[in-house]
Amino acid sequence: MEKYDYIEDVILTVDEGNVVKKNKPVTLATALLVIGAAALYFGISVQVAAGEIISSLLVVVGLLVIVSGIILLVIKKGGYFCRQTGQGVKKYKIYIAPDKSFKLQQVLRDGTYEELGALRQLNASNSSVEIFLSDDREYALLQALEFVPYNDIPTTPVIICHGDAARAVSVAVKG
Repeated sequence: MEKYDYIEDVILTVDEGNVVKKNKPVTLATALLVIGAAALYFGISVQVAAGEIISSLLVVVGLLVIVSGIILLVIKKGGYFCRQTGQGVKKYKIYIAPDKSFKLQQVLRDGTYEELGALRQLNASNSSVEIFLSDDREYALLQALEFVPYNDIPTTPVIICHGDAARAVSVAVKG
């Protein structure tokens, strides 16, 4: 059996850089950190006669805003985008019944992607196809995988689809 690269490992290079990864901007997280720090500073430094409640409230709000900013910085997730269209590219995984594994290989080899939706789909199986599909359904990358204990192993190279072929793949994904 031939060894293939995982789609996630080659997604940025497989189609001559047509897929790019962009990180989420950090401006909101930075703004929250600055606002939280300012609220915390004023809550600690303001000495008003009846301001204990106000200063305590500012400290609590400042801490909450700072924690929110830190969380946004830590979980900043980017995404994949199609360079030509600017559309987002999302990941999908379809599980295929084990008895349809050979048919899946045929469909991918022959490029008859409209038959992909007809293959029986399950909630879990040892045979699957991983698909990266653009939001406008005009671009898709797909690869068949077979589960061998503890890992999915690629059984096909990454397949690139444009136009009608990508729309046929999208029917299997989104119906």
